[in-house]
Amino acid sequence: MSARRMLTGTFLGLGALLMTTSALAPAAVAAPVPVTALNCDGNTYKCAANLQYGDGKWLADWSVNVYHQGVGSESSSARGAAAPVPVTGLTCDGNTYKCTAKLQYGDGKWLADWSVNVYHQGVVSGPSSARSAAAPVPVTGLTCDGNTYKCTAKLQYGDGKWIADWSVNVYHQG
Repeated sequence: MSARRMLTGTFLGLGALLMTTSALAPAAVAAPVPVTALNCDGNTYKCAANLQYGDGKWLADWSVNVYHQGVGSESSSARGAAAPVPVTGLTCDGNTYKCTAKLQYGDGKWLADWSVNVYHQGVVSGPSSARSAAAPVPVTGLTCDGNTYKCTAKLQYGDGKWIADWSVNVYHQG
């Protein structure tokens, strides 16, 4: 087989894959949709949000750090957490650029955290303005967007226009 023929086949295959992915995934979930449940998993190190869309089997997930508040080593201690467990509280921090979920597991001191962008909806400069946000603050609303592949948390701070967002994977459970 010639190199030209192999490259052509490769590009056609990649093009078909890209077309299928971009045609199905972004259009499949309306943007943004409410989150109906939030669970985190100490075995896979992921949190998953159930999305209020279609048949109810749409999810958004993202990588997290899972750890116990009283344990020094985050990575080794997380294996003890059952998978997945409900989230009982959610806060985001404009100083550390992290959201933290309290997990309903064991003694109640298990947490999951992940990096986020924190910004004010009315400020053009974006994340750099987040330094004035108090740390941490409660989350008042959570939505995920299948078009942008982001989840957005509304923060209980100041004029109510503070937001935290992060990248997620959006998919159908099957």
